[in-house]
Amino acid sequence: MKQIVTIICTLSKTIEDFQKRPIFPSLEKLNKIYSQEEFTFEIVKDNKRGLSEVYNSFINNDSYKNSILLFVHDDVELLDPFLVEKLNNSPYIVTGLAGTKTCNLDEQHLAWHLCSKRENFVGEVMHYSNDNYWTTVFGPTKQRTLIIDGLFISINVEKIKNTEARFNEKFKFHHYDMAFCLECNKNKISVGVLPIHVVHHGLGDSMMSSDWKQSNEIFKKEYRKQ
Repeated sequence: MKQIVTIICTLSKTIEDFQKRPIFPSLEKLNKIYSQEEFTFEIVKDNKRGLSEVYNSFINNDSYKNSILLFVHDDVELLDPFLVEKLNNSPYIVTGLAGTKTCNLDEQHLAWHLCSKRENFVGEVMHYSNDNYWTTVFGPTKQRTLIIDGLFISINVEKIKNTEARFNEKFKFHHYDMAFCLECNKNKISVGVLPIHVVHHGLGDSMMSSDWKQSNEIFKKEYRKQ
């Protein structure tokens, strides 16, 4: 069984600040369920670098060549008591929670849920906001897919180490997940979703920002056929 190494990039400047983030209590619980050989985590505090750059640094680090790296946002609670077993037994090299089987790169707004038809959505995620919990069921889970959402990306490092499948460092936060999945597809790396119990404390509303719009234009230039 491979060790699951969970990587969390956070704007929290100190461990004390990080302990207030939604993910921290769930990390503590998982540490009690699993031994350190089965599950551990790395915190990238006060992170100013793009997620793609940070994630690639872990993939390219030989210390993790026999691990499964789980890249997850700090506003996600990891509540699945079988997380290690599920990720180790995943039929996919890259595993997520939700996404789509298709991606029309000619759409104006290139978020995964906007550049695909609803019938091609897969997976599910539980959300929390304003003291309410609900589960968004996008479609069937345990499915092969093209794109997964970046809030949770698990990678069997051994299977991609000697390929060119890496995060595109032109994308610091927005579109890094879509770009990575397209690179995986180009390198014949399987991507899919599994039913894994998490709670996301974000609503994915960053598309309203000017940073997202700028990233959207860069993504079009990078991945649309010329």
